[in-house]
Amino acid sequence: MRIGIDIGGTFTDVVAVDERGSITTVKSLSTPRDPSQGVLDGLELLAGRLQKTLGELLAHTELLIHGTTVATNCLAERRGARVGMITTAGFRDLLELRDGTKASRYDLHAAYPQPLVARPDRIEVAERVRFDGTVQTRLDEDAVLKALSQLRNRDVEAVVVGFLHAHVNPAHELRVRELLEGTGWRVYTVLSHEILNSEGEYDRFSTAAVNAYVGPRLNGYFSRFENRMREAGATFPIMIMQSTGGLLPIDQAGAYAVGCVTSGPAGGAMASALYARLMDAPLVVTYDTGGTTTDISLIEAGTPLERRKTEHEELKIAVPSIDISVVPLGGGSIARLDSGGILTLGPQSAGADPGPACYARGGTLPTLTDANLVLGLLSPKTFLGGRMGLSMELARAAVETLARPLELSIERTALAIHALANVRIAESVRTATLKKGMDPRDMTLLSFGGAGGVHAASVASELSIGRVVIPREASVFSALGFLSADVRLDEQLQIGAQLGADAIPRVLAALDKLKDVAARRLEACGFGPERSRLTLFVDCRYKRQTSTLEVAIPADVADADLAELIRQSFSQRYQQYFGHIHADEEPFIDVCRVSAYGVVGQNNRLDEGGSAGNSLPRPGGFSETRDIFMDGWSTVPAHWFDELLVGTKIPGPAIIESATTAILVPAFVVASVDRLGSLVIEQTAKGGRS
Repeated sequence: MRIGIDIGGTFTDVVAVDERGSITTVKSLSTPRDPSQGVLDGLELLAGRLQKTLGELLAHTELLIHGTTVATNCLAERRGARVGMITTAGFRDLLELRDGTKASRYDLHAAYPQPLVARPDRIEVAERVRFDGTVQTRLDEDAVLKALSQLRNRDVEAVVVGFLHAHVNPAHELRVRELLEGTGWRVYTVLSHEILNSEGEYDRFSTAAVNAYVGPRLNGYFSRFENRMREAGATFPIMIMQSTGGLLPIDQAGAYAVGCVTSGPAGGAMASALYARLMDAPLVVTYDTGGTTTDISLIEAGTPLERRKTEHEELKIAVPSIDISVVPLGGGSIARLDSGGILTLGPQSAGADPGPACYARGGTLPTLTDANLVLGLLSPKTFLGGRMGLSMELARAAVETLARPLELSIERTALAIHALANVRIAESVRTATLKKGMDPRDMTLLSFGGAGGVHAASVASELSIGRVVIPREASVFSALGFLSADVRLDEQLQIGAQLGADAIPRVLAALDKLKDVAARRLEACGFGPERSRLTLFVDCRYKRQTSTLEVAIPADVADADLAELIRQSFSQRYQQYFGHIHADEEPFIDVCRVSAYGVVGQNNRLDEGGSAGNSLPRPGGFSETRDIFMDGWSTVPAHWFDELLVGTKIPGPAIIESATTAILVPAFVVASVDRLGSLVIEQTAKGGRS
C-alpha cells in the first residue's frame, strides 16, 4: 500500500492505494500549530476505514509521499529563519536593488519589496571571479572567518553564500563552506550555485536566499514529522513532493527547501496530467478550489506546463516548477463590503481555525462555504460523511450581516457571493490560458478540490467550455497526484550561444555532461539505469530578449538534425505565444537542461485508472431530494456519488454529493459517469449550457 498526504489550509487529505488499485480516501482538519498532528489524525481515520489499527496500517505501507505548505506559509507570513549572507564586495545590496523592477513598476507610491536578508546581516568579502570563470581576485579567507563570526554573534539561523559568477567557477563558494565547517558552527548553509547553476546574479542570489529563509523551518518540520512517524511504527521510505511534480527523499528535501514552495498544488497538476492521459484529452485546464485558494494549471499532451521563474510575494524564485496560478479564493474566503460598499470575496480566509461560521468553531464572518450552505448546495447533515455537522443557523446569521447593508434577502446575498466566486474563478482560468496562447473553448475543464464542484458548471459556462470533468476523488486530488509521481532531479549548464554549426558541439557536450551528473545523483538515491529516465531541453530566445522558451530534445535525435529541430521547435512555440516569429534571426541558446527521473513504479495501478475502494455508504442524514436556491427555491434530485455506476446519466438540475464534496448539475445540462468513475458534465442537445 502507498499513502499520499496533502496538508491544506483547512483539511489534511489522505489517500491510500493498494496493490489492486483500490483507492481509499479520508480528510481530517488541519492543525496549523503542529501540522504533523493533522497527518496522524488522518492516518488514524484511514486505519479505521480499512478496519486496521494504526500499527497494522503502517506495517502494510511500502511508501509515504507527503506534500506540505510549511515553506509556502513561511514566505506568505514572513515567519522564516533569520538569514545571514556573505557576498562579493560591491554586491551587498543586490537583493534590494533586485533587477530594477517591482510588481507595480509604474506606481511611484508603492513600497519597494523588502529582501529576506536584512542589510546588517549581509556582509561583503573581497573575491572576484570573471564571467569566464577565471579568478580576478582571490578569496580573502580572513575576511570570511570574520564575517562568519559576526553572523554567529547575531544568532542567524542560516547562512547563504552568493558570489559573482559562481555558476561558472564555484571554487570560492565551496571554500567558504569548508571554512564554516572548520569553525564547528552547525548552521543551515546554502551555496547559490548549488541551488541555481545559471547566470543572472539577482535570480541566483534571490533563489538561494529563499532556500535559506524557509530551509530551517522546513527541516525542523520534516525532522518532527519523521520522528513521529517512526515512533508510530513506520519503517518505509518517506518522499516529499516538489514544486516540479517530482519527489525527493525527505532527507534531501530539507536541503532543497525552495523546491517545496508549491508542493501541494503540484500534486493536483500531476493527478490532472494522469487523468488527461487516461481520458485521451490533449488540452486540459484545471482548477483546484480548496479551503483558502484556487490553483489553476494547464495540461498539454498529458504533461503539466512548467515555468522557469516564479514571483512569490514579489520574491524571485528561479528554479523549475509546474506553472500554477494561485488565486486567493476558496471555501473559507470571507465575503465583505469594500470601502465603496461593493461586495467582494477574499483574499482574507477563515482557514481551519476558526473556519467558516457554519463550522461552529468560533467563526462569525460570512464565507463562501456559508453562502453555499444557505443556498442548499451543501448538506448540513452529510458533510465529511456525517462526521462533522454544519450549522445552517450560524451560516444564515453570518450572511445576514451582509444582507442588511445590501438590502437583499439572505438567499439573494448568498447567491451573489456564489456568483462572484464563479466569475472570479472563470476570469482567472481565462487569464491563465490566454497568456499561453491557448483558447479555453478548445479545452476540457477538470475541476477538483472540495469546494470546486458546486462552481464547475457555471465556470465552464462563463468560458464557453463544453465539457467538465469532476473526479470521484476531487476533494483529495492533490494527495492522489503524489502517488503518480517519480523522483525528479534537475541539472542545467549555461551555454550562451547563437544557434549555428559551432553551437551544436557545445550543446551536445553540455547535455552529455548533465546526463552523467544526473545518472550519478539518481544512483545515489537508489535508482539504477533500469529504473531511470532522462528528458533533455534547451532554453532559447532571440538575442536581444530576456525571457526564454523551452525546447524539448528527443533522446534519439541525430546530431546532424539537432540544429534544425531546435530552430523549428522554437519558431513554433514563439508563434504560439506571440503570434509572429523573426524569420531572419537564429535562436539564441541560453541553457541546456536535463530532468532525471527515478521511476518509483506504479504497482498501485494508478496508471490504469484506480478504483474507489471502501466507499462510504450514504449517511443517515442523506436525502434523495434537496431544496436549492438559484433564482428562487426549487426541489431537485440528490444522488450519492459513490453509488453512481459507470454509464449513469443524470439530467440537471440535480445535486451530486459525496462525503467530501458536492457538485451542482444545473438545468439544461446532462451529467454522466465515465469509465474512471468521474462525473462528466456536458451541454444537452437543446444547446443549453450550465
